[in-house]
Amino acid sequence: MNPSEPAEALRNAAARLAAVGIEEPMREARLLAREAPDGAVFDAFIARREKREPVAYILGRKEFWSLEFEVTPAVLIPRPDSETLIETALKELKDTPPNRILDLGTGSGCLLITLLTEFPNAAGTGLDISREALAVARRNARRHSVDTRAAFVEADFANAPHGRFDLVVANPPYIADSAFETLDTDVRDHEPRLALTAGRDGLDAIQTIARTLHDVMKPDALALIEIGHDQGESAVKVLENEGLNVRRVVKDLAGHDRVIVATLPQGASP
Repeated sequence: MNPSEPAEALRNAAARLAAVGIEEPMREARLLAREAPDGAVFDAFIARREKREPVAYILGRKEFWSLEFEVTPAVLIPRPDSETLIETALKELKDTPPNRILDLGTGSGCLLITLLTEFPNAAGTGLDISREALAVARRNARRHSVDTRAAFVEADFANAPHGRFDLVVANPPYIADSAFETLDTDVRDHEPRLALTAGRDGLDAIQTIARTLHDVMKPDALALIEIGHDQGESAVKVLENEGLNVRRVVKDLAGHDRVIVATLPQGASP
């Protein structure tokens, strides 16, 4: 919106957002105003936000690891918590950068693409069951000039591509089905449920991934799996029951369990 638009428009927009429970209505009104080319578009933006559509979907983009990613309702919106996985990968692999990376449930591609920018000699594969999500990931790969090193495959966790990888990452669905209705309206009504919920205890996807890891990891490979803040103990047990070694659980900036670092058992076949 043009900076000359009257302040009253901002106040009215903020009041509309406050009325539907937006926590920082003026901040969001200003953000949407900056992105709107005119008053009509600004009003349309506010109307969408009144319905609790996330700002990232309204604008069609979200920043992650200082990179800008296209997002649509076909993909989960990248979150700062997931940057813990990137930080962990860089720390764990600073002396032995990976050659091949597999991203299980790639969504927007933010994890794989960020890792490819950090490891410029690596190639990667992003897997997702959603064709629409894969289209977004491919566009993001082109946006960040890693498309010649990134392949994207339509498949579920149990049918990952053949081959062995040095690094496997995943931000799978990990919310219990019963908790879905308790999520914030922004998430529950707008983000893809397929990327959010995973069975009675939220561990179904992690269980499938744990079984798949034996088929896709090199003997000395690393797996980094994002988990829910209260799943540290239960998710570790799932991986260990599937014969994996859990090296550690990494906490996010809020002090919550966030990323499991796992390897294959010693003596695993190549």
